[in-house]
Amino acid sequence: MKWIKRLSIFLGCLYLLICGLLFFYQDALIFHPRARAWDHSYGNYEEDWVSLTDGTRLNALRIKAKAGNGQGVVLYLHGNVGDNGRSIYQTRTLQGLSYDLYLVDYRGFGKSESIVDGEEDMTEDFQLVYDRLVGEYGEENIILAGYSLGTGPASFLAANNEPKGVVLIAPYTSLVDMKNEFFWMFPDFLMKYELNNLRYLQASKSPVTILHGTADKLIPFRMGEQLAAIDAGRMKLVALQETGHRGAVLHAQFGKAVAALIAGK
Repeated sequence: MKWIKRLSIFLGCLYLLICGLLFFYQDALIFHPRARAWDHSYGNYEEDWVSLTDGTRLNALRIKAKAGNGQGVVLYLHGNVGDNGRSIYQTRTLQGLSYDLYLVDYRGFGKSESIVDGEEDMTEDFQLVYDRLVGEYGEENIILAGYSLGTGPASFLAANNEPKGVVLIAPYTSLVDMKNEFFWMFPDFLMKYELNNLRYLQASKSPVTILHGTADKLIPFRMGEQLAAIDAGRMKLVALQETGHRGAVLHAQFGKAVAALIAGK
């Protein structure tokens, strides 16, 4: 019948159109930055700038340990929303510890320049940040902490370096897997961003603590379980009962997990 043929052609064209939109506009689906003016103040915190190889500058904040001289540093990589101001709030359980905090915005977030335009803008950029902190604190005194989207670059750094430890809050197995949670009907090759935490953590050597809410409706708890199963001896999963996605990073267990890594436990 002609109407079936026409309907099939229409649905096929619609499918291809949506594929094109998913490919070209996936950045808008993934990233929700809050841009800030260059003179915006986050309060009484030391502001820092990291210059990248292409001349772009990332904006960072350094929150000193209350003891005065931090024994090390926690590099915190936030999620896909907000800026360093949001990170100050999210890391409040860490601010009484003996390590300094280093908060960095992705390209286009907060006061950081340019825009994220590919996975390397999240991995290679932060390798430069990491190298800078190694020069200041020594690699043995660096702890990585990533939340949600930030677990990808945090795991990448863990795979390519040897930090003291890693804390991942509400991690995904990969962004391709996340795509398949919501848009399983579209092919994987459309994704410009993979951020494969499974592969990264398999290649890492440092101890890893995974915090994941059992009531997380965005990134399913089973993804945290999959990551922890990579190496039960090196990776610890802390199930945050009845906790959702946003609640995980605000949970008291975040500070306890970092404190344990600082203590070498």
